[in-house]
Amino acid sequence: MGRAARNANGRVIMFAKRITRSMQAALDTVKYRRERQIAYNKAHGITPTTVIRKMDENLRVEEHGEIYESKKKREKIPPAEKQKMVKELKAKMLKAAKDLEFEMAAKYRDEIEKIKKL
Repeated sequence: MGRAARNANGRVIMFAKRITRSMQAALDTVKYRRERQIAYNKAHGITPTTVIRKMDENLRVEEHGEIYESKKKREKIPPAEKQKMVKELKAKMLKAAKDLEFEMAAKYRDEIEKIKKL
C-alpha cells in the first residue's frame, strides 16, 4: 500500500477470503492517513502529482559497455566456448548479486542473454 500511495493513480488489490484483523488495521491506518493528507493539501493549496524523473545514468546498460568483445567477434565463438563463457558469467553474476552489486549483476545477466541468442 505504501508504494501505491506515492502514485497519483496508484491502486492496491488485496486477495483474501476474508478481511483479517491485521488487514483491517492496515486499511484503517491508510484511511486515517489519507484523510489527514487530503485535509493538509486542501489547507495549503497543494495538488498531488506523481514524481517523474530521469533514469539514473549508473543503472543504464549500454551496448558500448559490453563485458566481452564486440558482437562480430562473439558470433565466431564455438558453441562449447559460449557455454563456458555463460557458465563463468553466471558465477560472476551470482557473486555480484551476493555482494549486493546489483548493477554489475544486471550487466552480467544481459551479457549472458546476448551470448545465448547467438
